Amino acid sequence: MADLKGRSIASSYKNLLQSSSEISSTNLKQIQSGSGNALAMKLSTDKAVFTKVGIGNTGTVPDGLLHIMSTSAGTVTASSSADEAVLESSGSSGLSILSGTSSSGNLFFGDANDNDVGRISYDHSSDSFSFTTNGSTSMTLDKNSNLRVNGTVSQSEDRYILEEYFHNLPYMDIQSTEVTQTSSATTTVTSHTKHVRITTVANDLAANDFQEFQLTNNMIHTKSHVSAVLVDTSAALADNAMVNVMAYDIGNGDCKIRISNGGVDIASMTFTIQVTVDPHIDANPNWVVSGTNAADISTIYDTAVAGASFQTGSSDNDQIILHPKIANLGNNSDILNVSPWRNINFYSDNQVELNIAVSTKTDITNQAIWAGMKTSRVGDYTTNDDQAYFLYATDDDLGALTTNGNLHFIYSIGGTDYITDLGITVTANTVYRLRIAFDENRKISVFVNNIQYGLVTSATAGGATESVSTTKSLAMTSSVNLRPVVALQNLSAATRYFGVSFIKISRVLS
Repeated sequence: MADLKGRSIASSYKNLLQSSSEISSTNLKQIQSGSGNALAMKLSTDKAVFTKVGIGNTGTVPDGLLHIMSTSAGTVTASSSADEAVLESSGSSGLSILSGTSSSGNLFFGDANDNDVGRISYDHSSDSFSFTTNGSTSMTLDKNSNLRVNGTVSQSEDRYILEEYFHNLPYMDIQSTEVTQTSSATTTVTSHTKHVRITTVANDLAANDFQEFQLTNNMIHTKSHVSAVLVDTSAALADNAMVNVMAYDIGNGDCKIRISNGGVDIASMTFTIQVTVDPHIDANPNWVVSGTNAADISTIYDTAVAGASFQTGSSDNDQIILHPKIANLGNNSDILNVSPWRNINFYSDNQVELNIAVSTKTDITNQAIWAGMKTSRVGDYTTNDDQAYFLYATDDDLGALTTNGNLHFIYSIGGTDYITDLGITVTANTVYRLRIAFDENRKISVFVNNIQYGLVTSATAGGATESVSTTKSLAMTSSVNLRPVVALQNLSAATRYFGVSFIKISRVLS
């Protein structure tokens, strides 16, 4: 109603609101100005109807029938396909549905045939989401993040996807397990690996002669099948010479390797022998282990957490590093096209997403765990100019950290390191599902156990925290090929253990 002070009734009447007749029932009456112009409002004794309503719009025209604005989001308007209710803010915005602890919160989607043919419902009694299509529940997400789908699940055809669940255990890459015999042709050779390439000392074999030595290998047991073949010699063999290599006397932890020849004398030379323990048990074709004092016997299936378990040696700075296969067949140089994990490019430009499940064991002291994407396999964050990985380290051997008991995320751009203390205290016997996602602008979002954590955008020595969980990284360097790696390193003289349940990676096709 207009202010009547100092005005005559006649002049004030035009500034009053009025209805077409007295509002005395539940029938809606049009509200008019004092001059008789219809306004965007109708009233009755028990309801009010408005053509459009803006709350907090500060004079701007509402985008929809109801437009609630805390602050302007900028030069953007709601789509005409979804403008009946609009929530707007320059920051985060949202809608809360608050329900009883044993009730549900619901969004219903209806049409002329069925007023709830589609539904999204959150059941607070079971802490589960359910999604309804065509009147029936089609999908349920429970409180343990288990998704049950009453239909067919199809993967995106727009992304290239690799998944590794370690149905075959990864072992040392063959080119990394080369041993040279010392002292004499009978000196014992030790290598606890599934594949080992042995170079003997020089042997001068007379006609119909032989020489043998013991191979100590903890992967061998009494039922093992051990294959030994000659692959090279340090000097040329005569055309009619014949060298035979065999493995025999196979027992728990060792066997004998015999080298013999036929009726032609063989001049002094070294022999290179390839030994494979239980070749019928396939090694992982895509992933291998390496690192200081790493060994194949350190790779087993976990009994507590599904997946593979790895252990280091017992000396300070011993490592077990899990990474894509780089070579095979004992060659001394990298072989192309060994594994898509290695040979497909995973640039930040490719909108790469990496998911890794790592589990800690009972003892989490004096160790470092790193997992993510790097240009090398080294854990020290000062080594690589470009990288994006999670790091837990109980001291600063791999670079200074703000709180050594916490999980950090490190990304580096052209040699500048951006270190975020995620504020997650790493605990024993815990599974950590780690996710790194690059967007179309080469910026990173990170998640731990499905919770997003913000990343710092300023380089601070030792790292800093980021309070806004949705803050992404700065744009990563273009066209740098980052490869996945997961590793464990001792930070004191004691064996350490950790588990890896899966490693999954995907990227856009081009």
